[in-house]
Amino acid sequence: MATKEQRKEYARRYLSKPETKAKRAKLSRDWRKRHREAFNKGKGEYRFRIKYAALKMYAGGEPQCVRCGFNTDVDGLCLDHINDDGSIHRKSLKISGRNNGVAGTTIYEIIKSRGFIEGLQVLCYNCNAIKEIRRKRGGISAEQYLSRLNSKIRWTK
Repeated sequence: MATKEQRKEYARRYLSKPETKAKRAKLSRDWRKRHREAFNKGKGEYRFRIKYAALKMYAGGEPQCVRCGFNTDVDGLCLDHINDDGSIHRKSLKISGRNNGVAGTTIYEIIKSRGFIEGLQVLCYNCNAIKEIRRKRGGISAEQYLSRLNSKIRWTK
């Protein structure tokens, strides 16, 4: 009779064969086609659980925006790169680009596997959008921008 280690080694070799990988991938695709609704429901629940866990970790408790304190709906919260270095960070993790099939939960999965990553904070989507707009404007607030441009704003009929 084979030992536990021998069984593990056999399974590792068997599962690493290209034909086994192809067969398992086809079985998985077929199952997802037959059980589309259950698959999508489970995927949605997983995404929510992993996002919520990451937000709790970075908030140090119940998730809330570090700028305005918004905490009434977790769906309105996200992780933000404090130093506006998200692009560099994603490239270093090899998850950069919108067209490479990377899902939005990838950063949460990386946090789950590696633990706390420095340089992230919890923001609501409004504060996140405002932060990005101000970054693109060179740090100028909407009020400053409006006062500077007010004489140039013309409404036409």
